Formats: sequence, C-alpha cells, structure tokens
Amino acid sequence: MSSRPSQSAVGSHPSQSAAGSRFPEDVDVAIVAHNNLASLPGTLQALFDAGCPPDRITVVDVAGSDGTSEWLAREHRRVRVRRLDLNEGPNPARNVGITESSRRYVLLMDADVRVRPDAIQRLHEAALADPAIKIGSPIVVDEQHPDRIQYAGGALHFICEAVNPWAERTLAERGVDAQDIGAAPACALLVDRAAAIDVGLFDERYFMGKDDGDFIHRMNIAGYRIREVPQAVVLHNARQRGDWMFYYQIRNRWHFMLKNYELPTMIALAPALAVHEPLQLALLAAKGHAGTYLRAIAGVIRLLPSLPRDRSLTRRIRRRRDRDLLVSAPMVVRGDLTSSALVRRGKRAYDRALDAYWRAVRAVLPRR
Repeated sequence: MSSRPSQSAVGSHPSQSAAGSRFPEDVDVAIVAHNNLASLPGTLQALFDAGCPPDRITVVDVAGSDGTSEWLAREHRRVRVRRLDLNEGPNPARNVGITESSRRYVLLMDADVRVRPDAIQRLHEAALADPAIKIGSPIVVDEQHPDRIQYAGGALHFICEAVNPWAERTLAERGVDAQDIGAAPACALLVDRAAAIDVGLFDERYFMGKDDGDFIHRMNIAGYRIREVPQAVVLHNARQRGDWMFYYQIRNRWHFMLKNYELPTMIALAPALAVHEPLQLALLAAKGHAGTYLRAIAGVIRLLPSLPRDRSLTRRIRRRRDRDLLVSAPMVVRGDLTSSALVRRGKRAYDRALDAYWRAVRAVLPRR
C-alpha cells in the first residue's frame, strides 16, 4: 500500500528530522501495539520524518492477530520486533520497552500516535535542561482536529480521578509556556530509564485504568519532575473505551490510593470517600453497572496481600508529600455518564464541594 513507509523513505538522512535537527543520540523508541496494523505505518513514517533511525525502534507486539510482526519483518527489517504472547494490557509492553532499551532515554508510544517532526528533540532539550526532569510530556492533540487538545496540564484529583483542564480547547489557548504537571498519558512520553526503574516501572497488574497514572504519580512521589513541553505536539487517534473499562477503573483507583497515599491522607479523606463511593455506585447502577462496582471491590480485596510490599516501595522512594501532589479541580467523567443536564449541574456543585473540603483537609496534612 502506498501509505506504508518503506526502508528507502528514510535512507538519505536516517538521523535528521524534516525540521532539520539531528535525532538525539541517547534516545530509543518503544511502540506498544495491539492489532494496530492500520495505524502503525503512519506512526513509523512520522518517526522516520523526525529523523529516528529504524534500528532505534522497538515495536512490542502485544498478542496481536493482525499480522503486525510479519509485516514489520517484511517491510522494516531494521525495526526490532518484540512479541508478547499474552495480552495483559500495555504495561508489560511498556516495561519491556524501558528495560530492553540501551540508551538513557526511551520514548514510549502507542501505535496510534504520530509525532510531529521536532517533538522528540523538543522533549529531549527540556529533559537535558534540568537533571530533576525525568519525563518529557508533549501536548496530545486530536488527529482529526489537530488544533484541539486531548491531554494537557494533567493533575491528580485527591479523590484519585484525572484532571485534564485543557481538553477540547485549542493549542493557542494553552499557550507556549512549559510547566511541571502531575499527570500525563503514556501514549507518548520521553522517559529517563534509570528513574523509571528506580520507582518500580509500570504496575503490570493494571490492565487498563490508572495504568499510566500510577507510574506518573510514583515518579512525582520520588521528587522527579514531569515537564510538559507545549512546543512538542503529537497526534493521537483516541477512541472511547467500552463499558468493560469500569471494572479496572474502579479496582485500580482504590488500589492506587491504598498503595500510594500516605496514611494521614487516607484518614483525612475518609469522610469524602464515604460520600463519593455511594454516589459513584448510584451513578453506575443507573447505567446498569452496579455489579461491576461490586466485582471491582472484590478485585481490590484480592490485591491486598501484596499491599505491604507496594507501600514499602512507595515509602522508599518518597520525597514529596501528598499535600503537594494532589489537587482539587473539575474531574474527568465519561460523557455517557453525564449525559443529562441535571447530572452535569450536580457534578459542578459536587466539584465545588470537594474543592472546599480539600482546602480544609490540605491544611492539616503532613508538610515536608
């Protein structure tokens, strides 16, 4: 097919981007793919246009059945293929990408992401500017509407939900100032390998839901900086997940809090959680998912035996306190759960109530 890149497409300048800058010598690329053959050619071509040599790229084929590995062996022999026979979500593949790379940095990517020609160089420059910066995060925009932001300025709500303040807004509104952030999607991240290994890599028990948020939060706990670089832009072909995600989102959210939050934080948040959980259960029940919530809580219970080990890791790496990492701001909730005007009004009122609660609670949490 003409849309698929060939080896000759990058033969003349294998380490120079279309923008004219050299590809960083200390960066490898790891692409996580699961039946993404339709989008993978475009993902690879974008990397080649960015000056990435093919032999710096590893595609981790997660139990694919669409012929990804065979296509790569035929069309891109210099691209390394690492096959995983079980689909246990993206995190095992991300860890393969980190641990089996040989350079200081690895760009973790999903196979439905296309980097703009200078994005990797911009992230690399930011990482080199300060030794405390261990992750460079681009602005993620909608592939179909590239002026519209999907993810930027992320943070972690104290109730353990995502905050994404720039979603559906324009790049111009976001502005050009780089900033440290508290959460970022792993669809494209430039990661310092040594730091990632130090915080315990991605949790392979998280099939989906908080699978990247947990890793980013532990990097923040360890005192590493996650730098969002607005001049680095990637295009993402996002799609809404099915209802099967609810189980993992609920289970992993609770496990995330139990393993990462300090004990005083959990005690202080108990009243808020005593309100939030019945509200969440009622909302899910109204959509026919009450049983999913109960199964997810049973899933949390099954993870409890490993909790002492999990919390030991968090204690070892902790350099920052919860009061400095968690925020209160409007939470991200799936559109199909807030489809009615009444529910949307209720959510706005609830966000305001949580904000007032956090201001009171944060004042009494342990400081540095």
